[in-house]
Amino acid sequence: MLPRYSRLWIGAFLLTLSACATVPPPSQEAREVTPPKPPKAAPPAVPPEVRDPLRDTLRKNQEEARRLEGEGRIREALDRWKIVVTIDPQHAEGRQKREALEAKIKEQSRQHIAAGKGFVQRRDKGAAQREFLAALRLDPLNREALEQLYQSDEQLGEQTAFARPLRKVETPARGEAGPSSAVKPAPAEKAMPSEEAQAEEESGEEMSFAEAAELFRRGDYLAAIEAFARVLVQQPGMREAIEYQKLAYYNQGVAYVEREHYAEAMKMFEQVKKMQANFKRVDYYTQTSREKLADQHNLAGIRYFKEQKLKEAIAEWDQALALNPKLESARRSEEQANGS
Repeated sequence: MLPRYSRLWIGAFLLTLSACATVPPPSQEAREVTPPKPPKAAPPAVPPEVRDPLRDTLRKNQEEARRLEGEGRIREALDRWKIVVTIDPQHAEGRQKREALEAKIKEQSRQHIAAGKGFVQRRDKGAAQREFLAALRLDPLNREALEQLYQSDEQLGEQTAFARPLRKVETPARGEAGPSSAVKPAPAEKAMPSEEAQAEEESGEEMSFAEAAELFRRGDYLAAIEAFARVLVQQPGMREAIEYQKLAYYNQGVAYVEREHYAEAMKMFEQVKKMQANFKRVDYYTQTSREKLADQHNLAGIRYFKEQKLKEAIAEWDQALALNPKLESARRSEEQANGS
């Protein structure tokens, strides 16, 4: 038996060996020092216009809104601020201006309508209708102003150019006084703003601004378009009639979209764009109508193809691609039909 100190020495030696066995030698990778990676180069600065393509549009509408408000054209200024807020819903100035102008328009419209009613009671139709028209310039869809305008026409009779029926004949000779001499006939080159106006003028039917506005109020937009065209034959450049006709074209186009009559809708929106290219959501509705109409032609082509009417099918796909060149299904179908 080993002495006690020998056993202790041997135990310590074995413990040291076991400890060394559990520590692996450092690997080659660990011994090598990895050089630090060079810092990444900062990306080049991107101009704000490139980073946000709508920034320039927002700025231009903001500047135009301020200019219009400074000129007292608050209705048009409000439309511009609405565009600003549509682009940037968090735009603080745009939101504040929109709320302030909406409240201002509401209050001024109320004042004009109240003044107009007062003139109706005094049977001053001309002054009354000027007040109602002022309210409508601020708020074209003000139902009360439209109703008061029409009612003043019925209650007080034919006293102003706003309500005077438009007639084809009985134009007084030069220098001759007459009941309709206050309204000068339009020059020949400006007399016919549309084909509808010419047809109505030749028919000899009568129309007044108040009657046209009543058609608009009832939602009969096609009739209102023709009615305002006749108003503009007699009173070219009448701002109220132009604005209402533009709204009638737009509303009728939206109604056609809802009924999936896309070809008719596109005709309405084309008229709107002739009058005001950036009016409301006319670009959106025009593009939507084109794409939906292209889909209709594509489906018609598929039906003709199933009926083995290749000529008719290809004609439909041609129309679909003319409306929407990105419609790949129509392109593939046409290629298949041409190869069959």
